[in-house]
Amino acid sequence: MTQAEHDSPTIVWCWRLVVVCRKEVVQFRRNWILALFMVYAFTMMAYHNATAISQELKNAGLVVIDHDRSKASRELVYRFHEPQFQFVELLENSRDGVKRLDDGDASMVLDIPHNFDRDLLRGRPTRLQLQIDGADSMRAYLAANYAENIVRQFSADVGRKQFADQPLPIVENDERVWFSPNHEQTLFMAIQDLAQNIFLFSILLPASALAREKERGTVEQLLVSPLSPLQIMLGKVLPMVGIILLASVVTLFFIIEGALALNVRGSIGLFLGVTALFSGSAAGLGILIASVTRNMGQVGIVSITLMPILFMLSGSDTPPEMMPDTLLPIMYLSPLHHYLNAVFAILIKGADVSMVWDSILYVAILGGSVFAISLMRFRQSFR
Repeated sequence: MTQAEHDSPTIVWCWRLVVVCRKEVVQFRRNWILALFMVYAFTMMAYHNATAISQELKNAGLVVIDHDRSKASRELVYRFHEPQFQFVELLENSRDGVKRLDDGDASMVLDIPHNFDRDLLRGRPTRLQLQIDGADSMRAYLAANYAENIVRQFSADVGRKQFADQPLPIVENDERVWFSPNHEQTLFMAIQDLAQNIFLFSILLPASALAREKERGTVEQLLVSPLSPLQIMLGKVLPMVGIILLASVVTLFFIIEGALALNVRGSIGLFLGVTALFSGSAAGLGILIASVTRNMGQVGIVSITLMPILFMLSGSDTPPEMMPDTLLPIMYLSPLHHYLNAVFAILIKGADVSMVWDSILYVAILGGSVFAISLMRFRQSFR
């Protein structure tokens, strides 16, 4: 390096930034508690959340009261099979079935009337009674939908057999589900948990780094050094973004594709690029939190208060269609909402840049605004 290159303001500025980044990496390695928590969140907790949390109907206890004891009734009961339903027992009267519901021993009671088979063969209308425990509203709603589809299909099959020799028109429902034909939610849950971990640690790592500087009194030493506030802020953001990208790669290859044996469709490079953009903007929010607080305890309190609100407004747990109209404008101002749209499209649908460019643009604009506000607040707090 020549003397002219050494004295170049750009070279000096970049070299100082590299030194600050290296310092932050060393400080992160010394904070082994936070490092272990991050390793646990991106590995064991990611695997547990993807496999243990399920919103599907599984093993709903079914009690049957079969007054007909016919071939048709047995065929109908047989269609309530695992994994959605689990047969509990066969009872003789309706009062025992209601008692099973009250005691929590079953979730559903299917009551088949007398002459069920005979009425079907003669083309007469017949009735079934299905009692469902509605204490768990989501489970009851899913059970009712599954039962309705089963009875409808059973009725269509019976009608098809009765009029097999007559040329009657038949409407067949041929379903084609894109991207998840088996309706498995494990991949969705795994990617959602990965995105939430990225958001959490993008805020927590730079915020904790700046809070430690305040507690030790070393941030004033940085401010009186030749470093500019932008260099100090970037020095705390860039290393943490790199650490989060490394943790994201570990989750994708070793947890999602390795332990869970799930296939990620899209480009990993595009995903990492969007993640770096979003992580940098979220890190700006972490710097903003640290600039208005005085120690690590206050950073934790503010972060714990904001995280549930930001997650709720992201549209991951609650779809935008189910939100009140007053909250929709706030949700669209959240970079996390647009980041999740981009990540789901890339990793599940295999989307390219042309399909997610609008989400990336929103992340860049909203995230850049948050980063600029954080930089302004950071400068003002140490004047």
